[in-house]
Amino acid sequence: MRFGILLATFVLFTLESYLALAAGSARTAMIKNYAAQPLASATETAAASCAHPLDPLNRREIERALNLVKAHPNTPAGAFFPNVVLNEPPKAEVLAYQAGNAYRREALIEVYDRPKNELYKSLVDLRSEKVISYEKLTKGTQPAAFFDEFDTVLPVVTRDPEWQAAIKKRGIKVDDVYLDIWSSGGLALTVDRDGNPVPEGTRITRVLSFFRGDKPHPYDRPIEGLVAIVDMNRMKVLQVSDTGATPVSAYNGKSTDIEHEPLQALQIVQETPNYKICGQEVSWQGWRFRFAMLPREGLVLYTLQHENKGILRPVAYRIGMSELYVPYGVPDSNWVWRMAFDLGEYGLGRTANPLSPKSDVPNNAAFFNARLADDTGGSFVYPNSIALYERNGGLLWKRVDPSTFVQNRRESRELVLTANSWIGNYIYGVQYIFRASGELEVRADATGTTLNQGVNSLEEGSQFGRIVDIAKAVDGSTAMVAAPNHQHYFNFRVDLDVDGTSNRITESNVGPKESALGNAFTAEETLLSTEDQAKRQINIPKARSWKVYSSDVNNGLGVPTGYTVELGDVAVPYASSTFPARQRAGFAEYPVWVTQYNANELYATGEYPNQRLTTDGLPVYSGNDSLVDTDLVLWVTAGLTHIPDIEQYPVMNTESLLAFRLLPYGFFRRNPALN
Repeated sequence: MRFGILLATFVLFTLESYLALAAGSARTAMIKNYAAQPLASATETAAASCAHPLDPLNRREIERALNLVKAHPNTPAGAFFPNVVLNEPPKAEVLAYQAGNAYRREALIEVYDRPKNELYKSLVDLRSEKVISYEKLTKGTQPAAFFDEFDTVLPVVTRDPEWQAAIKKRGIKVDDVYLDIWSSGGLALTVDRDGNPVPEGTRITRVLSFFRGDKPHPYDRPIEGLVAIVDMNRMKVLQVSDTGATPVSAYNGKSTDIEHEPLQALQIVQETPNYKICGQEVSWQGWRFRFAMLPREGLVLYTLQHENKGILRPVAYRIGMSELYVPYGVPDSNWVWRMAFDLGEYGLGRTANPLSPKSDVPNNAAFFNARLADDTGGSFVYPNSIALYERNGGLLWKRVDPSTFVQNRRESRELVLTANSWIGNYIYGVQYIFRASGELEVRADATGTTLNQGVNSLEEGSQFGRIVDIAKAVDGSTAMVAAPNHQHYFNFRVDLDVDGTSNRITESNVGPKESALGNAFTAEETLLSTEDQAKRQINIPKARSWKVYSSDVNNGLGVPTGYTVELGDVAVPYASSTFPARQRAGFAEYPVWVTQYNANELYATGEYPNQRLTTDGLPVYSGNDSLVDTDLVLWVTAGLTHIPDIEQYPVMNTESLLAFRLLPYGFFRRNPALN
């Protein structure tokens, strides 16, 4: 699921070039192509007047910060830098910032000593060009997977005699195998295959095998039952887990079963876009917001405001995906660890995938490049990693004058900001959809290939998933491929500032009201006054929603201005409450959490979830702090319970989940879309 994640992030490439590259040389070849492109990020091409404290680091800043850290006496020779990102200024400073004024500029850098398995965190002041702090983290704390690992682990596995024997036993050539590299899954390994103890906290990867040969899309052809476990500190195979061979499919990825008439071209023509762009800031139909591509969270929104006649009113300070948890439901020793934390273990920004017009987005889209640091001291430009476009949203509103029969109606126009990431067999996307009505809708998308399993019988494949293909096997027998049941949990951190940072939140539940005529029902609002009270479940019969109100500002009717938070698609955890991965993903227990703002609480699974064996993140953040008249952060989780079907093989159509909606509730005096 995870090797390709760091390969396709760099350039668009053809199927022919993909097939021409061996897995180990693919990344190197693409980086060379990538570096040859004279591209810059949105920040680097913007006018100086558009600069802002939340702009992502540019090329010179990344190089300057890394040079300072490399020169630090505590930085070991040959260290890697898995994460280099802007250290966001304090919120109060950002909110007080006036264009043209000076502002602080700091970089947060992780330094990893691979042989010693030690992680450091450094803070660099780019204005004074000084290292402010250099901290050694607790032994065993692991950074997310970084680029170099996806090269260096390949020969370690392919040269291992035990792994080679397992491949040959299945009738496959070693050169025809595609390796897919995963994090350890949070399960510790205590002894290696020779019975020797494995040092506690060892950095581990687990490597899956797929049959590639001369065919595209190896995820269609799993080499079942085989997992290599690698010590990334000493670069050696610790174990080769082989639970038994099943026939390996030789399916070529093509279909002759279905034919349709080709579609005629659909052209979207827009002479001039209605939005304006200044660096990383977008203005459109009263909305004004900033965006950035961050290594871990991917596409993030900042400083969402609504403007009318020159007056800017805050709606939210920061919105971004915080974690993506994907548990699989196969009770097998080679599957039980497949519990991906795709942001904390890999990162949506580091795996950003180029977007293309007419398929990813319509042909009226504008594209933005993003720059992120590599792990050895340089940086990459991710071309076309973000797209912005307007689209027709159908009918916005309509009414008819009963005297003249004159129709008055308005088109619903939407502004979409989107990005997607290639994380192995899955491609994940996020869409931020702005509407002239003052609404914001957030969606999460999933497409790509299901993580498939080779099975020996229809019964085996149907118990914890679905048989999706029966095809000729590599050895000439019959191969059966199943797609296991699994779930996806998309957690978003939503820092709302409705007309300022002092807010309160209520829960609305609709129910019948006793009345003489029997037709009454009402929406009752309950104040959620503490974090402990604000861990909430959905309730469809009560049409449950949440409302965030300003503590300081009233609307024209004399009531507090507010925004409603409506949930969309959710999923219930099915793994046992004692299952380690479920405990690590404690945020998934409730689709809504509310906490008091803390600048250091950015991720639902904590700062370093990779290989972490204990609970962190939201269950730790959420205590009993007051939520009344203070700065609030909502944590919203959308979920997809994926019971695969045949029609999702060999490629699944996009599953688009509604994560949540923000709808104005007394924020405006009248319908903001009247004009």
